[in-house]
Amino acid sequence: MPIPALDEHGLLPAGVHDCTLEEVRLRFGRFQGSDVRGRLFARLAELLSELMRSELVASVVVDGSFVTAKPSPNDVDLLIVLKADHDWTADLGAFDYGLVSSTRMRRRFGFDVLVAEDGSRLYQRFVKFFSGNRENPTAAKGVLRIRL
Repeated sequence: MPIPALDEHGLLPAGVHDCTLEEVRLRFGRFQGSDVRGRLFARLAELLSELMRSELVASVVVDGSFVTAKPSPNDVDLLIVLKADHDWTADLGAFDYGLVSSTRMRRRFGFDVLVAEDGSRLYQRFVKFFSGNRENPTAAKGVLRIRL
């Protein structure tokens, strides 16, 4: 299903909207008066390429001003969703640890990153947090989810 149209406030309608990386590029990753969107999208695509090499990650929820109508968005916020069947007693290798390290993601890609297990209470809480609308706290906004 394609990404829904933005509302009159330039936001996604409430809910979690499944999409592909290509749909994100076509809707939000192109030049709109400046190259900011293209640069943010390039970093997002690079990060997703790394995440796809891991067995840990089920999907990524994308939020921030990048998924709004702002011509020059200033951020991409991400929720890295780990597979529910992951063995949490197993040690993570350096590559996988780097993928779930918020500090590393911020330093390398410039994104704010949260991490939660698919279907967990923490996942639900983070999606609710991302769905908050600073300009209108009584109205929820939507987020995008890219399944890996």
